[in-house]
Amino acid sequence: MNRIIKSDYLARVEGEGGIMIEIKDGTVAKVHVRIFEAPRFFEAFLRGRPYQDVIDFTSRICGICPVAYQMSSVHAIEKIFKVAVSPPVRALRRLLYCGEWIASHALHMYLLQGLDFYGFDSAWSGREYREIAKQGLRLKKIGNAILAVLGGRPVHPVSVRVGGFFSMPSRKTLASLLPELEKAFEESLKAIAWTAALDFKDYSPDAEFISLCSSEEYPMNEGRIMSTNGLDVTFEEFLAAVQEHQVDYATALHAAIMREGIAVTYLVGPLSRLNLNHERLPSGIRSAVTAAGVSLPIRNIRMAIIARAIEISYAFHEAIRIIQDYEQPEKACESFEPSAGAAAWATEAPRGTLIHRYELDEKGCVIAATIIPPTSQNLAQMEKDIAAFAGRHMAKPTDYIRREAEKIVRGYDPCISCSTHAMIVDSSRGSAI
Repeated sequence: MNRIIKSDYLARVEGEGGIMIEIKDGTVAKVHVRIFEAPRFFEAFLRGRPYQDVIDFTSRICGICPVAYQMSSVHAIEKIFKVAVSPPVRALRRLLYCGEWIASHALHMYLLQGLDFYGFDSAWSGREYREIAKQGLRLKKIGNAILAVLGGRPVHPVSVRVGGFFSMPSRKTLASLLPELEKAFEESLKAIAWTAALDFKDYSPDAEFISLCSSEEYPMNEGRIMSTNGLDVTFEEFLAAVQEHQVDYATALHAAIMREGIAVTYLVGPLSRLNLNHERLPSGIRSAVTAAGVSLPIRNIRMAIIARAIEISYAFHEAIRIIQDYEQPEKACESFEPSAGAAAWATEAPRGTLIHRYELDEKGCVIAATIIPPTSQNLAQMEKDIAAFAGRHMAKPTDYIRREAEKIVRGYDPCISCSTHAMIVDSSRGSAI
């Protein structure tokens, strides 16, 4: 029996999108994750802008993960200018990222994906879930507090600059965060057990998991790009291997790794980070993971909520460590001179690896920019996972397949607004303008 299964508007995701599944002659003929949010042209209107504008402009791409855009851009520009930041600056940038991971993961776990395991459409529609939602809001509030102290405000921080920060917080100011952080860390360990006890169906994808990796720490700002299939490359090498392409049903580009002329889908995000870096977690968190009965690596995409719970716990632990070790430096920023050049950098946004590349002129103004957000990298794999699920459950009612496909999408926590790009293809030249 031939049929079309559609979800015109995805609920509980950031941005506007839908799903279309076409079943024809007993097979899944087509799956489209339709992204119809209006495209934005950040890469184009960065051209000609001075380097500091890049940091502030790109943070406006997303209100949930502005720190990720600031970090990928500032590191790439510092690489061009050959700027080495001081250890306190490096630590504070990591602390800023901790605040973003906490706020973003708490939002997704407790108010977006978590509801799928309780059969609710709203966090406030059932008394059973209400206290769980309130717990998520408490954790998110603490993440926002870190962002406000370091970034000047919880959304679109304004403190980051090339060479460091515009100003540095006092030790006393940061120490004031410790009581709430320490309490939240203990609560986060319980959240690992909560997520591990949820009822998961098997949506284990046939996927290559990709993440930054570091031998020194759980990755946020630094490392090499590695995968579960043996990939181990620099940012530039990875960017050279990734090919983006336009599909006619979305304002978001799709990305794939080209291997011997074949486009290979892959997956970035908390599951990838955890699978590749779980040995870098503190012993107390590893013990909580074991006690919860979590077996690593995890391949089931719906179990990404467990990875987010583990990463929230790590972010609290890391924030406490950084604040306890902090000594306010004499200067907030290293001196430098703008110069021409090109460089790529990647950091780990809450939703996965975020790649930036910039080419600057001798005054430090942008000649060209490339930004590849996590959701763009996951879209092709997302469609592959939905197709595999639908193929296994074609005998099920249409409404069941639609609802479960939506849950697969929410497992990825897509940030659709981040992913929206557009290309105009000149068919006479076969190239993008």
